[in-house]
Amino acid sequence: MAKPKESATHIGGQAVIEGVMIRNKAIYTIAVRKPDGTISVTTQSINSPAQRSKALRAPFIRGIVVLIENLVLGIKSLLYSAEVAMPEEEKEKRVKKEKRVKEEQEGTKTDSGDRLRSGNADIIVLFGMVPALLLGVGLFMVLPNISTHYIGVIEENRPFLFNFVAGGIRLAVFVIYILAISFMRDIKRTFQYHGAEHKCIYCYEAAKPLVIEEAKPFKTLHPRCGTSFLFFVFFITILVFPLVTVCLRFVIKDFAHLHILYRKLITILLHLCVALPIIASISYELLKLTDRLKSSFVMKALIAPGLLLQRITTKEPDDAQLEVAMEAVKAVTST
Repeated sequence: MAKPKESATHIGGQAVIEGVMIRNKAIYTIAVRKPDGTISVTTQSINSPAQRSKALRAPFIRGIVVLIENLVLGIKSLLYSAEVAMPEEEKEKRVKKEKRVKEEQEGTKTDSGDRLRSGNADIIVLFGMVPALLLGVGLFMVLPNISTHYIGVIEENRPFLFNFVAGGIRLAVFVIYILAISFMRDIKRTFQYHGAEHKCIYCYEAAKPLVIEEAKPFKTLHPRCGTSFLFFVFFITILVFPLVTVCLRFVIKDFAHLHILYRKLITILLHLCVALPIIASISYELLKLTDRLKSSFVMKALIAPGLLLQRITTKEPDDAQLEVAMEAVKAVTST
């Protein structure tokens, strides 16, 4: 394989069910191990609005675009991998069930389960994202906020201390959550595919041939991983969220005297709708900066906590999992 140029677009991705998704700016590929042992590889174009608008590629704007794109692509990839990795008999049952539900809702017959799934793809993605978003808001926004209040730290009086404590609780909840799910068999395999993804990306970046023997020695920890991005988000919320409370006290004079339910509702909504996009943008730029200056001592210190978290979210893959990840990387880099 030819050595990637310094200006070449970075590739990234995520682990999916029994497989790996890899993307660049223009396309994404999903490689999944099928029940019969073969590997299914699909390639799709990415119709990114950022490619059509220079403004959306500007620093501190592009991070929000990339975050939304990756969320949508991630859900689509997970749904596709579940379909491919599912045994045929389970797949047939699912198609029949979907067809029956559709017929009951519309009072008409459908000709094809495939057409049914294709026609409802956007709805399925939406319904896949909603529970994930609600869970994220509940665990990492509402729970830390309410918990800190009942510990006795009042946000309106001590906003920076409040958000420092809430940030610690948020990080603890995240670590406990991923530790708990890491014991599940399917999640453990997904974490192994996550490790395979990183090894193969390292192999490609080092201009090594994409073969198992070359990829195997590389680490499962990668500084550009989404886990590192999440750590930056957790850290920056501690600095940005207090500013929301300070601004509210200036804008709404009697804010501190409102009922706690209204105060929390207003604060959390502003955190989600105003502060979080700003935090995501800063985190994205920081992640890109650490990648460019990864030899710097300061950047190494910033990367270290994210790499530590990856010791949970990545596991050593076997040769078969590496093979799947390689097929995804080959497909996205050969196009």
